[in-house]
Amino acid sequence: MSQNKETKKKLLIIGITMQPAGTEKSFLSFASCLDYDRYDVTLLLAKKDGMFLPLIPKQIHVVEMEQYDEMFTLHGGNAMRVIWNTMVKKNPLLLADILPFAFQMVLHRQRHADLAMGMWCRLEKRFPDFHMPEIGEFDAAVAYWGDKTMFYMLDHVKAKKKIAWLHFDYTKPQRDDTLYEPAFSACDAIVTVSHPIETSLKEHFPLLAQKIVCMENILDPKMIWDLALRGETFPDIHFTGKRILTVGRIAEQKGYDMVVEVLSRLRSDGYNVRWYIVGGGEEEAVDALKVLAVEKGVADLLILLGNTMNPYTYMRDCDIYAQPSRHEGKPIAVEEAKILYKTILTTDYLSSGEQLDGGNLGEICEISVDGIYEGIKKLLDNPFLCECYSDRLTEMTFGNTDEMNIFESLMNENTDASNHSV
Repeated sequence: MSQNKETKKKLLIIGITMQPAGTEKSFLSFASCLDYDRYDVTLLLAKKDGMFLPLIPKQIHVVEMEQYDEMFTLHGGNAMRVIWNTMVKKNPLLLADILPFAFQMVLHRQRHADLAMGMWCRLEKRFPDFHMPEIGEFDAAVAYWGDKTMFYMLDHVKAKKKIAWLHFDYTKPQRDDTLYEPAFSACDAIVTVSHPIETSLKEHFPLLAQKIVCMENILDPKMIWDLALRGETFPDIHFTGKRILTVGRIAEQKGYDMVVEVLSRLRSDGYNVRWYIVGGGEEEAVDALKVLAVEKGVADLLILLGNTMNPYTYMRDCDIYAQPSRHEGKPIAVEEAKILYKTILTTDYLSSGEQLDGGNLGEICEISVDGIYEGIKKLLDNPFLCECYSDRLTEMTFGNTDEMNIFESLMNENTDASNHSV
């Protein structure tokens, strides 16, 4: 029998948008496994937008922040415009908060990311608190979209339990411990998505180790195979060479600039390949990648397919799935490629060894142009090796809904809310 709504636990999940990306996909899998007889779930999005929006379970009440939504999607091309229009115009005194960070960002470009986050956190303190009068205090709040949602949760949400969800490797890029350690301390739990990242975070913050737990992203093999067997695939159906595929947004982290150089070398060596990217990105990032491909003479080999709700038909039909990232948490796309038994190459980001069993299930290469080039070349030259990797994947069992037991244990633990910022 379903519980009465008044007896359900009131759960708030804090997100940004529902654009097609790894965190959003992870959330949808997580949401599909929640017990809605036990939880009354609200999803607070910075902006109620994105291709994945219709996929949110109907039991979830979706609400949007009343203002400052663009502050959660800042990037290099729009940051100053958004900050000026949404905050400084209303309160010119905020310039005193911003200018010290701006000067430091100019002087110390290698620290741009953590200085930018410091400035964001200073401004975020001015955001209004989130209230739902019909609910009052939530039983638990989950900052599922990572650090910005964590800082917002701590400062602006009233909940008995507060959980941060990290989909990234904390050590890359550089982050400011003086900013993050107090925030982590104020959370009741910090969830990571891979065991190497869990270990790394515990080593970095040993005093917080008891709060750090790993809950891997939940995967549904049946859904992935169902989608892989229907829908459009590569548009250049008459291409007879090898297809390399990457799924992920177009951003510096993903290493696509290195891919351009790799394609240039492969062309010079006579290999008949094309590299396809499923994913969108900020306009300036996409344009920069296109310009670089033209400059290197490989614009015809780098195919940008844009966003799609179903990347699995492309995965099904590619010859190699590649993850050429500079750093990662635990990319879902690699796990999905494993489910589809693909030949896989990843760079040596922190969780690559866990994903590919130390190289037993795919090729792990150095995070560099040389490393990616040599790894791809090795796979192109050794079809038997590719078959071995695929065959090993066919022997594995996929599917991990038991991970929800970890979430249930977090929800059932007693907690002291006295450390919460709100």
